[in-house]
Order: sequence, then structure tokens, then C-alpha cells
Amino acid sequence: MKKVCLIHPPHLNASDDRLDPPMGLLYIAAYLKKHNVDVSVVDLSGTTVFDMPFADVYGITVYISSLQVTKDIIIKCKEVNPKSKIVVGGAHPSACPCSFEEVDYVVVGYGEVAMLDIVTEKVKSKVVVGLEPENQFSFPSYDLVNLSSYSRKIEGKPSVTYTTSRGCPFQCHFCGLAKMHELGFGVRMAEPEIVYSHLKRLKEEFGIERINFQDDIFTFNQKRLFRMLELIKLLGIKFRCMGRAGYDTKEVYKRLADAGCVQVAYGIESGSQYILDRMKKQVTVEDNYNVIRWAKECKIVSRAFFMIGFPGETEKTIEETKQFIINADPDQIFVSNFIPYPGTKIGDCPEKFGIIKVYKDYDQYYQVCKDGTGGVVIDTKWLSKEEFKVLELEFRDWINKRPMRGPLQDYEMRKLK
Repeated sequence: MKKVCLIHPPHLNASDDRLDPPMGLLYIAAYLKKHNVDVSVVDLSGTTVFDMPFADVYGITVYISSLQVTKDIIIKCKEVNPKSKIVVGGAHPSACPCSFEEVDYVVVGYGEVAMLDIVTEKVKSKVVVGLEPENQFSFPSYDLVNLSSYSRKIEGKPSVTYTTSRGCPFQCHFCGLAKMHELGFGVRMAEPEIVYSHLKRLKEEFGIERINFQDDIFTFNQKRLFRMLELIKLLGIKFRCMGRAGYDTKEVYKRLADAGCVQVAYGIESGSQYILDRMKKQVTVEDNYNVIRWAKECKIVSRAFFMIGFPGETEKTIEETKQFIINADPDQIFVSNFIPYPGTKIGDCPEKFGIIKVYKDYDQYYQVCKDGTGGVVIDTKWLSKEEFKVLELEFRDWINKRPMRGPLQDYEMRKLK
């Protein structure tokens, strides 16, 4: 049987490149192992030293900001085995499958079945559309990475990422998941009993008692959620998750707190209704106020994600976001810059959103990096990139002066120092 090596490239601009394990690759590895494939996972996050094992097939996850480093990794793979096959998949290949001339296969969509078909030589074309595996929620191959090497902590203790669902029912204009909808991939959810068995195994086999649920919306489908929370409570673990303004209720937060949830995060994005509508967030400013208030009333740390620089952003809308933050007073805040990623509605049709120019310096396609700022790669009819940069720096400086409540990650603590 051929040897397969799955590779997660480093993200050199990341605030913390070693925060969580590469879950997509761990699911693919689990599927391949189930079919008796000899597979390894090499997570290069946090390093620029590319020591590759020998393999017949190398599968690399690719994001637009890691295009250049991916080319360097491919060179290293070919040095180890010149006859090896190179496969790329992930967000950028799914959005732009024709932009990879130097590889043998490009996987669009899910990777499990596609990788197995490539390894067993069942595919005939370079671009392979990944089908959904018959069991999308196998136990991830956590044993193939060093879990203690990741830095995310929950209430001061090491945590592990886990996913109970795939996909998101919403189609925000800045999000690449809309592309998955076009490919026919909707929301898929694991049964609560499967989630329970996996979390129990994590606790018993790996000693993990802190979980970072990485679902796009963990609180989706309240009947399923409430049953899942009943089972999670039996394990006595603590966890963080993503909620959804306009969809969650106060009862959801009461149940989350009772089951051991210590933090809820949400994509608040903006305090301007004008910007929220342009984003197609399908939410109101009042909805955003409510979820933060409910979380705090239930003694759950509220973490608000904001995105600045979306086309339509002006000094006025930035001020509206500031006022929202003052009034809502979320416990923690994380600010990203808008980037027009290929495969998103706005990335594919920028002119329809008032973007005058898109700069193609892909090394700048990061939302936030080590120095606490984000990339700026567009001119809009409202702001040039130079004008927005001034607003960004002023806004981030204002944010940095606000206190953060609740346990923080190591990279956030370093930033405060």
C-alpha cells in the first residue's frame, strides 16, 4: 500500500500559528486509516523547517496566504521522493482549482473520499470533486499529532478542537462556505450520541477535559443541541463554542452554562446596520446586543469578533461600531480586516460591492497577524486602502486600551505586555 503524508503548512503571519491542530487533515487521516492506508500527518505550523518523511502521495492544505510557502513545501517533497504525487486541497484549491499547474491533483470540497480515490488510482482527471464520506464524523486521528504542542487553553488548561457539524446555513458575502453550498454541500450534523462517545474517548484516552468546539454555529438546531448538552454535562468537561445572533435565545445560554460552557464567541462583525446588511449577515444590531447580554447574564464569557474594512466602511460606520462596543461591552474582542478571498461572493464579483481595485499581493491576504494589524488589499469607492489603514490603526489602538475580561490565550497575554 502506498504511503500518504498529509501536510499543514505554516502561516507565517499568524498571531499564534500553533493554536489548534489541523482538524481537516485529522478527519482525512482517520478515513484513510479506516481503509488500511499508511498515513502520517505533518503539521508545519510554527516552523520554517520542512523535514518531510518519504511518501508516495503528499496532500497539502492550501490557503491563499500560504501559496508561496506551499510551493516551497512541494519542492521539499519532490526532493524526498521525485516520483511522488502532489495533491492540494482546502479553501483556495476549492475556490480556484485551475491555479495549480505544478501539482498532480486538486481536490475541490471534502477530502476524505477524494484522497482515497487518488491513492487507489480511481481518478482520471486532475481536478477531483470530493464526495461526502459515508461517515463524516469518525473519530479524528488525534494520535498522529502531538496534542501537547498546541497552545489553546480553556480556563488555563490545554484544550483540543472538536467539530460536531460541518457547514453553515447562512451565506455571508465574505465567507467561502457559500462556495460549498454551490457544490451541493450543506449543513451536516453528528448525532449527539456520537459526539458524546468521541468526547468520552478524548477524556479517557488522552486526558482532555477542555474542548474548543469549532463548529461554525454550535448552537444550530436547538433540539439536537439540548440533547447534546445533556450528554456533555455527564462528562464534566468545560468548553467554548460559537453562537449565532438572531438565532440563539436566552434559554440556549442557560443550557450552555449548565453543561459547562465557559465562553461563547460570535461573528458580531459591525455595529452598523448598514454594514451588516451589505454583508448579508441576516442579523440586526439589536440581535447582537441580545446575545452578548444573555451570555453575561448566564456567567459565560462573551467573545465578539469584528470585521472592519468591508466595502461601505467609512469613518461613520467605524464610529457606530465603537458605540456598539461601549454599549454592549463584550468581555473579549477580536478584530479582523476584511479580505476578498477567492470563492466568496465579494471576492468573485468585487465591482458589484463598490470595490475599485483589488491588490494581488497574496502575502498580505491575512485578517490579523503577529503585530496586531491586518492586511489591506482593496480600494473602495468609500475609502482608499491608505485611508482605511489610518482608520484601522486608530480603531485597533482604541480597542487595545479597553480591558479584556476572562481567561486569555497566550498570544493575547503577550500582546498586552
